[in-house]
Amino acid sequence: MTTTELQNIIARDEMQCLELKESFNVESIETACAFANANGGYIVIGVDNKGQPSKHGLRIEALRDYENKISTATEPCVAVDVEKVTFQGRDVVLLKVMENPLKPVAYKGRCFLRKGSVNHQMTPTEIAECHLKSTGSSMDAVIVPGAKKDDLDLEIVRRYMRKAVQEKRRDYSENDDPWSVLKKLEWVKSESEITRAAYLLFAKCPQRKFSQATIHAGAFKADGAVIYDAHDFTGNVQDQVEDALSFIKKSIRCAIVVTGKAEHDRYWEYPVEAIREALANAVCHRDYSIANDIQVKVFEDRVVITNPGQLPFDMTLEDLDNPDHSSRPRNKLIAQAFYDMHIIEHYGSGVKRMRNECDKNGSPYPIWTSEKGEFCIRFPARTPESAANLGIDLAKIGLDDAKSTLKNKESTLKSTLKSTLNPTDARIVELISGNPSVTIPDLKNSLGLSREGVRKALKRLKDANVICRVGPDKGGHWEVCQ
Repeated sequence: MTTTELQNIIARDEMQCLELKESFNVESIETACAFANANGGYIVIGVDNKGQPSKHGLRIEALRDYENKISTATEPCVAVDVEKVTFQGRDVVLLKVMENPLKPVAYKGRCFLRKGSVNHQMTPTEIAECHLKSTGSSMDAVIVPGAKKDDLDLEIVRRYMRKAVQEKRRDYSENDDPWSVLKKLEWVKSESEITRAAYLLFAKCPQRKFSQATIHAGAFKADGAVIYDAHDFTGNVQDQVEDALSFIKKSIRCAIVVTGKAEHDRYWEYPVEAIREALANAVCHRDYSIANDIQVKVFEDRVVITNPGQLPFDMTLEDLDNPDHSSRPRNKLIAQAFYDMHIIEHYGSGVKRMRNECDKNGSPYPIWTSEKGEFCIRFPARTPESAANLGIDLAKIGLDDAKSTLKNKESTLKSTLKSTLNPTDARIVELISGNPSVTIPDLKNSLGLSREGVRKALKRLKDANVICRVGPDKGGHWEVCQ
């Protein structure tokens, strides 16, 4: 690598795939392990964290020692290219770490993954997910112990086949045998080898083996102090999506605007098509190894959907905002069935579709968090600001009340601040708006930053009077300034 190429890599400051170290140490091996479990990266030995050559001497003659120490300390062995490069008049060592084909890679029995600028120690669930992905499998391809052919309802399979043909996603005929279709798709292996996907999609009673495969829905008043409706939705996972959506529609209002057209325009209090997409994603991508159900909560000023399991191990919240990000379904077989039935669209397009539906309905964009073993998406209530581009009398959709702006200040802040703050700072404001008691460790995990990186970002926002701290460090809370 040339000096100019190295300078360009360091100047980009892309810490997801770059680590600057003044000297080689144990953390260098952990970083190599983290890069190998992600998408690879560069470790530059002899450069400080400000991108300047280290003042300490560097033993260039130990060049090959670095490669040997990494390869002998990691299992499976991590491949590293080592070379000496001149940087600002000094010799430094560049370690290029390749993504490992077989994952996860471990160092001293621990597996690490690069998230932002941090080496994150992987949880047992993440390790299992990582291994399945590296072998081309997924969590829903696991065989269900004790399941058998008689547990499945082949009429539900036929219903799937007809829907897939109707949506032009498959070309089944009425004469095709449902069991043969399941075997061809590898959703079953034999009469006693039923995958988790087949059981959740087609079992007569999926909850017999997966009691957590349930959507628990509730509608609340007074910000959760009073519950006025609740229901548990069971059965196969594809039907749960529409059942839960029907519950939400029953719990919210719909404004009908007379336009003179054959059909009047309907504006739901919340973007129901975006919510349908969120429900489908929750059911399709949740972690079914966690013994918790999906929670749907309808409040007076928001709809919240929470599903067990954070984002896939190699995905961040920032990836959701990237239109070019590749989809990483945790349950590939269920995702394929949902695609066949047109419950979900093309992989990776869900966020864009939700935002388009929010625009059509004059609703703020949803806000999502991934922390503490859960993925949560929150749909704020419509505001005059979010509905301004609808081109209709806002009083006709219930926005003649100034209270709505105050009630939904966090959604307004999200749209106005996002254009003036960098993505990290805007994301911190969103998280604080959704949870004023959020802690630095929570922000660290959600953003993939170091503790020091979070502190610097918070200081930036406080100095700019965007946020303020109310009360002590322990027991206080954050507020977004007006």
